[in-house]
Amino acid sequence: MNNISFEDSWIFLAMKYAENESQDYYTRLIGYCDSINHAIPAYGDFIATYNKLLYISAIKNEEGMVKILEFGNAIYEAALKKRAQDSQPWELVELICTELKPYKLKSACRQAPLSEQEYLAAIDRYKNINL
Repeated sequence: MNNISFEDSWIFLAMKYAENESQDYYTRLIGYCDSINHAIPAYGDFIATYNKLLYISAIKNEEGMVKILEFGNAIYEAALKKRAQDSQPWELVELICTELKPYKLKSACRQAPLSEQEYLAAIDRYKNINL
């Protein structure tokens, strides 16, 4: 059985922040991950999170981007209501994790929205932007 972790919630929040990005979506998503937690998830961790969130119907893959579904937006809104006015993004991640904890995963999807090479290329683009 898989459980939702802090890392899953962190990547979910980055997906939420990036959901309206139309150009170079995955580079922006990686940037949000770095901005929130000062780290970039490894490809395997990103794919594991993607599949957990896909399994619980919090997200879907649409036109080469991750879209947050109604359930995912409800989780995000519930966490927003509980946060302090001056909270940091990682504190919102903890609240999202608390909201997602009750959902136990008996399985997970097995999909990849992009290849490892595409993911690494997005990381390289992000790093080159921030030099």
